[in-house]
Amino acid sequence: MQQSKILISHALSTLKANMQRTGDPLGFKKPYWTDWADGQQLPQQGDSTLLTARMYQMLPYVLQATELVKTARPLLPLLSWKVFGKMAHFGNALAGETIMRLKAKSAMHIKEKGERALKGITAALRQVGQNPSYLYDDEPYSGVLLYDLGLEEEIAPHIRKVGQRLNENGIKQVITVDPHTTFMLRQIYPKYISRQNLQVKHYLEILADSPVKLKANKKHALPKEFVLHDSCVMTRDLEIIEQARKLMAAMGIRLVEPENNRKNTACCGGPIEYAYGDLSGKVSNIRIQELASVCKNILVTCPICLINFSKYEKALGIKVWDMGELLHAAI
Repeated sequence: MQQSKILISHALSTLKANMQRTGDPLGFKKPYWTDWADGQQLPQQGDSTLLTARMYQMLPYVLQATELVKTARPLLPLLSWKVFGKMAHFGNALAGETIMRLKAKSAMHIKEKGERALKGITAALRQVGQNPSYLYDDEPYSGVLLYDLGLEEEIAPHIRKVGQRLNENGIKQVITVDPHTTFMLRQIYPKYISRQNLQVKHYLEILADSPVKLKANKKHALPKEFVLHDSCVMTRDLEIIEQARKLMAAMGIRLVEPENNRKNTACCGGPIEYAYGDLSGKVSNIRIQELASVCKNILVTCPICLINFSKYEKALGIKVWDMGELLHAAI
């Protein structure tokens, strides 16, 4: 427990420093979230914008940060809290970005999955007549980690900055790609900014409600059956439940249900991994075993679920697909 308190304290202090300095939880000075958009020809201006909030793009770095925490954990009993904090701060200040970018190259698998997901979402939106803009280097982070960690004092100024950026770009509709950002913009942002004219739509809501049927590319052979893992935030907080099922049915793809589904879904273990790695592993293992017993092709709609389940692919002989990846392969 004491080790977890040290890690949580360090995570909070590092996150606050990074957000204050750069507006990004990783604290990187150079954008890492725009590479996926190369060649996508997304307009830079428009009253409707695709907001990735950097969530999929963070995955390689989140993976490496988690590994660094695992490496540091055995050393904690040998270090005082102050010594550990000073060492971590010194390392972050000198070479944090350089080291993280280099180490993230070994996580190419998850990087490619995230990029395919974003490209697939973009392609699907275009098929139903949506051509949102993208803010590229100016795309903001939602601040969801601040909220999840209870940093109430720090979240208000960040939200106001994001709101101002959207205003300056004339954004009236935000199309989100993950449940956490959708939750922030719909339920938390209105507490701090007044934007009565800002519409927030998750891409699944747009695709499922579109009168235009997505056209699948018949050249690409896809699995005939998937088991769907419902995101906790998506179902319980946002009540976006049937849209994924409706979309898959429209595309002629069969979904099978695990025992725990919809609002009774089981957690992927993601929210506690940075501090309680062992517990997170047990939670994710229980859920992935349940899913894998139903079908070897597992479909998720959240980047956190994607990164937590993908690590079991080799061991269990499964394949974890993000919905955006499936759209990328199908269209």
